[in-house]
Amino acid sequence: MSNAINLLYNERIALSDIVTKALENAKVSQEYWRDIYDKSRADLHFLSDDKYAQWDEQDYNARTKSGRPALTIDQVSQFVNQVSNDIRQNTPSIEILPYSGGADIDTAEIYQGLIRNIEYESDADSAYDNAVNFAIRCGIGFIRVDHDYIDEDSFEQRLFVDRIINPFSVLFDEDSVKQDGSDAKKCTILEKISIDRFKEEYPDFDPNSFEVTGQSCTDEDYIIIAECFKIEEEDVYLIEGEDGEVIKSDTKPNKDVRSRKSTKRIVRRYKLSGTDVLEGGIFPGEFIPVVPVYGEEAWMDGQRNLISLVRRSKDSQRMYNYWASLETELLMKAPKAPVVAVGGSIEAYADDWLNPDKAQVLRYDQTDEGGMPYNPPQITPPIQIPAGIVNARQQTTQDIRATMGLYDSYLGQQDNAISGVAIQARQGEGNRAVFHYSDNLIRSITQVGRICVSAIPVVYDTPRIVRIIGKEDTNDEVGINGAYVEGQEKNHSLGMGKFSVKVSTGASYSTMRQEASRAYQDIVGAQPQLMSVMGDLLFKYMDFPGAQALSERMKRTIDPALLEDNSEDPQVMAMQKQNQELQQGIEMLQGQLGQLQEQLNNKQAEIEIKAQAEMNDAQTDDKKHRLDISKLRLEEQKIAAELEIKRQELELRAYELGFKTESAANEQRNKALNEFTELPVNVDVTPEGLQGV
Repeated sequence: MSNAINLLYNERIALSDIVTKALENAKVSQEYWRDIYDKSRADLHFLSDDKYAQWDEQDYNARTKSGRPALTIDQVSQFVNQVSNDIRQNTPSIEILPYSGGADIDTAEIYQGLIRNIEYESDADSAYDNAVNFAIRCGIGFIRVDHDYIDEDSFEQRLFVDRIINPFSVLFDEDSVKQDGSDAKKCTILEKISIDRFKEEYPDFDPNSFEVTGQSCTDEDYIIIAECFKIEEEDVYLIEGEDGEVIKSDTKPNKDVRSRKSTKRIVRRYKLSGTDVLEGGIFPGEFIPVVPVYGEEAWMDGQRNLISLVRRSKDSQRMYNYWASLETELLMKAPKAPVVAVGGSIEAYADDWLNPDKAQVLRYDQTDEGGMPYNPPQITPPIQIPAGIVNARQQTTQDIRATMGLYDSYLGQQDNAISGVAIQARQGEGNRAVFHYSDNLIRSITQVGRICVSAIPVVYDTPRIVRIIGKEDTNDEVGINGAYVEGQEKNHSLGMGKFSVKVSTGASYSTMRQEASRAYQDIVGAQPQLMSVMGDLLFKYMDFPGAQALSERMKRTIDPALLEDNSEDPQVMAMQKQNQELQQGIEMLQGQLGQLQEQLNNKQAEIEIKAQAEMNDAQTDDKKHRLDISKLRLEEQKIAAELEIKRQELELRAYELGFKTESAANEQRNKALNEFTELPVNVDVTPEGLQGV
C-alpha cells in the first residue's frame, strides 16, 4: 500500500512540474509578444466600427459635447480588402516531391492528393484566408493542424487544417526566427471557457484558471485553460544495414556496423488548467502544429517587429476625419436663410418670397409707413469653404495611399496614368508594395504541408481506402498500406521514404476553367476550321449540362494523331508492340493466301489441259483432281479461320488502346482486313462443274 501511495505522490509531483514549467514558458513568451500584440490590437481596433476607432478619445468627446461633428470616413479598409481578396483569388497549392529513402513519384502523388482532400474536408481555405487577413490587418495570424477520429464509430483518424480566430491567444516560441515558424520548439494556446463547460468536460478536476500576465480572465463565470506543445529530443542511433537501409535504434550498436548518433523529435501535447494536467499525449510528426503568418517583418537589435498594412496610414486617416469634420462644421454654421431683408419690406409679398420659384417677379416696399426708405433685400451668398481645408483633405487622401504604396489604379480607378503600359506599371507598383503578405502566406502553407507529410504516416498507418483529389479537382480512391481498390496493382505504403514540399500559386481550378473556356471560344471564333481539331477541349472546360458528353462525342471525330500522346506509357507501348506484331502476322497470312489462290488457279488450268488430252480416263482424273482441289479448299478455310482469329485479336487490342471510333486509322485497318474476310474461289469443284470441264 505504501509503495502505491508513493507512486501516486510521485506522479502528482511530476504532473505538477509540467504545469509549473508550462506557466513559466507561457509567461516568458507572453512578455516577448506583449509589445507586438499591443500594437496589433490597436491596429485591429482602428479598423473596427467603434466610435473612437479612428479618433483620439479626448478629441472626439470634446467635439461631440460642444455639438460639433466628429465624422469617421474610413479610407483604409478598401485597401485592406483589396489586398486580402487578391490573395484569395490566387490559391496556393501544396505539391509533394520524392526526396530520399525509397520515395517514388506514385507515392508522392498519393501524399499530394491526400493533402488536397484534407484541405477540402477541413475547409483549409478559410484557415488560410483568416490567417493572412489578420496578417494584413494587424501584422500576425496563425494556422493550426490537428487530428481526430473520422467519426464516432471509427478507430481511424484523419488530419485537418483549422483556423485560430484570436491570434493573441497564441504564445509562440520566442526563440523562433524563421518566417514559417518551422524552428519553433514550444507553443501555448490559451482558451477562455465557461466554468459550466469545464465541469462537464473535466468533472474530475477543479476549475482553476491558467493565469498569465495580460491574459487573466475577469469574468467570474469563465476561466482560461491552456493547450501546450513542446518538442523533446531523444538520442537515437542510425545504423546502416547490409542493403544500405538506415535503421533507427535506441541502443548503441556494436563497432562492426556503420552507425552514428542522432536525435528523434517528439511533440508532447498537454491540456492544462492552472493546477492540473487535464489531458496529455503525443502529436504525430516532428513539428509544432501551429504555423504563424506574419505581415511585414522588421528586425532591429535582434527584436522582431510586425507591421500591418494600415499602421503607417493611421495618422493620415485621423487627419482626413478631422478635415472632413471641420468642413462639415463650417457648412453647418452657414446661415440657412437665402435672403436678408428689413422687417416690413417684404411682408406684403411674403408668399412670393417664400416660394420664389412660383413668382416671376420678387417685389418689396421701398418705404415704410413714415416714408422712410427701406434697404433692398439681400441674397445670401453660398458658404465658401476655405481653400486650405479643401487642399488639406485632398492631401491626406494622397498621404493614405502613399503610406501603403497603393494608388487609384490598384483599386481599378482612373488616375493620371493614361496609356495601357503606364496603367500596368502603376498596378505593378501596387502589387510589389504588398507582395510580402502573399509571399509570407506561401511560406506558412509550405510549413503546413511539411506538418502533414510528417504526420500522415502516423495518422494514416492502417490499411484503408482513402480519397485523393487531383490537380483538376478530380476525385479518386486508392488503397494504402496493403489495402487495394479494384484495378489497383501496386501497394502504396505511406511509411516508406521521405518527401519534400513546395507550394505553387495561381488561380483556382474553377477560375482557370473559365479562362480556358474563354480562350478556346476566342480561338474558334477567329478560326472556325479549328473546331475539328480542338472542339473536344472547347466543351471540356464548359459547365453547362451535357458539356462533358459533347466533349467526348467531339473527341471521337478528331484524328487520333492529334490527341494526347501516350507513347511514353509502358502499357500503351506494350499494346502498340503487340498490335504491330498482329499486323505483321496478318500480312504474312495474306501472302500465304495469295500463294494458295495462285496454286488454285494453276491447278484449274492444268485440269482443263488434261481433260482435253485424256478424255478416256476422265473418271480417274476426276477423282484425283477433286481430291487435290478439296485439299486446297481445306487449306484456304484453315487460313481464313486463322485470319479471322487474328482479326478479332487485333480488334480487341485496338479497343484497349482507345481506338473506339471510326477514325482514319480504323478505316484503313478495316479496309485492309475486309479485303480478306471472304476468300476468292474461282473454281467450281463440284462433280457437275468438273463434268462440264
